[in-house]
Amino acid sequence: MVLVDLFLWLITYSFLGWAYESVLRSVLKKRLVNSGFLTGPICPIYGFGALSVILVLYQRVDNIALIFLFSMILTSAIEYITAVLLEKLFHAKWWDYSQLRFNFQGRVSLEGTVVFGALSVLLIKFVHPFVSGHIHAVSDRVQIGIAGIIFITLLFDVYMNVRSLVHLNVRLAEIQTAFNSFLEQYSKKSDELKTALFEKFEESEFYNERIKKLFRLNRLHGRRLALAFPKFTHLKYDDVWQRLKTILLDVAKKE
Repeated sequence: MVLVDLFLWLITYSFLGWAYESVLRSVLKKRLVNSGFLTGPICPIYGFGALSVILVLYQRVDNIALIFLFSMILTSAIEYITAVLLEKLFHAKWWDYSQLRFNFQGRVSLEGTVVFGALSVLLIKFVHPFVSGHIHAVSDRVQIGIAGIIFITLLFDVYMNVRSLVHLNVRLAEIQTAFNSFLEQYSKKSDELKTALFEKFEESEFYNERIKKLFRLNRLHGRRLALAFPKFTHLKYDDVWQRLKTILLDVAKKE
């Protein structure tokens, strides 16, 4: 039952992390935002962060200052590793803290680290004893059934989102190729001209029915990605992504 307990803790804290981020971003954006990599109501990075803090510190370290310090290190390491893996796997940056004073490579920031440290103190002292107690109060059979249903649903969610991201990369690559062919007609390719050039691109023969269709595909997932990760940038096809993002957000404002 140890693995079942760990999995249910992971899901519980992934859900609480999703709720925290979604509420915070919804308030800031003044509209509902489904935060996180997955479509379902979980943010796995919070779950893995909480799980690491529990496994290393729970019932081992009692001093609040030490819990705060060690939690900052653990959660920052997980956030950094997650950022690197996502960039390598999907050729995109999901968040960017470069605008904050104290950050490392834009992947982790002092502000976020302090918040995670404070949340970890609450987790160790108050939240986890409550959560683990209620989970243990449920029979083993029910725990296994719940964990099985959640696991299957989670696998499907991961598959669908990874599939959408792979298709997004393929679409962006094809559009970028067409745009680059169009750009070859111009000697200047400075950043100031890109917006104007994209408008001309949309009036040119390169902006054919195939390219128009690629812009229209899977808009729901693209819009959710743009809203959930405002700092999302594509490491290969960012010109096209930024144009697609503008279109998606403009449509969202009109709805």
